[in-house]
This record gives sequence, structure tokens and C-alpha cells, in this order.
Amino acid sequence: MRPLLVLLALSFAGTAANVWLLSGFVPWFLLPDVSFLVIVYAGLFLSGPIGFLAALLPALFREISISGPPGTFLLASLAVYFAAREIGRRIFLRSEIFLLLIVAGLLAAESASVILLLVLEGGQSVSALWGAEEAVRIAWTSLLGVFLFVDLSVRWQRIRE
Repeated sequence: MRPLLVLLALSFAGTAANVWLLSGFVPWFLLPDVSFLVIVYAGLFLSGPIGFLAALLPALFREISISGPPGTFLLASLAVYFAAREIGRRIFLRSEIFLLLIVAGLLAAESASVILLLVLEGGQSVSALWGAEEAVRIAWTSLLGVFLFVDLSVRWQRIRE
């Protein structure tokens, strides 16, 4: 139960900091998507209903705080959770480079799917500058995810011992 509460608090605090504190001072592509990281962490490291619940509430935070067509980010976030859960079950090796590749790959796949939905809806067009900013966001969030995942895993392993 403790990991669930910590992940929910981290997700809410990260979303609140991004939306209300940092969004006026820091460019959007340098704001880490903490709720996304919590969803991926829940998929990789938490199993069962606790993992799903730990991913569901951050998915709702993302749906509320990110503008887009209704349900887009909720469904994309849940798809990321299930993909991370399958990766964690089958091929996940617990080293930093694999964490980096998994987070970056999932974030890139989610970005591509959201772009596809926006283009199909007739929304914004995609420019080269926006693509470069999205690449910076993916790299920054992935690097932050490695440190966050390793730190949380080590802390919870110490608590279990």
C-alpha cells in the first residue's frame, strides 16, 4: 500500500508543479511528465490491482491537465501502463540503459499516437521545431525516469529488508 500512496503523491505533486508553478517560467518541453513516469513505474514494478490503481489516477491527472481531445490522454496512458506491464513481465532487464530505452520508447510511441490522433482530428499541424522540442522532452523525461526508478527501487528494497 505504501508504494501506491507514494506514487500517487509523486504524480499529483509533479503535475501540480508543472501546471501551476513552472509552466510560466520553463518552456513546456523542459517540464518532465511525472505522471507518465509514475504510470511506467507502476507497469514495470508493481503487479496486480495495486499497479493498475497506481496508474489509473495519474492517467486521470494527465487527462485533466493536458489539453487534447476528450479521452485521448487517459486511453494513451492506460495503453502505456499495459505495454510497460508486458515489458516488465517478459523482457525487462533491470539496468539503467534498459530503463532509459524503455521509458524513451514508450514516451515516443505515446507521442506518435497522440500526434496521429490530433492530425486525424484536424487539429494542429506538426512542424520541425515542434518535433525537436518533443525530442528534447522525451530525452529529458527519460533521463529523469532512470534516476527516479533506480532511487525508488532501492528505497523500497531497503524498506522490505
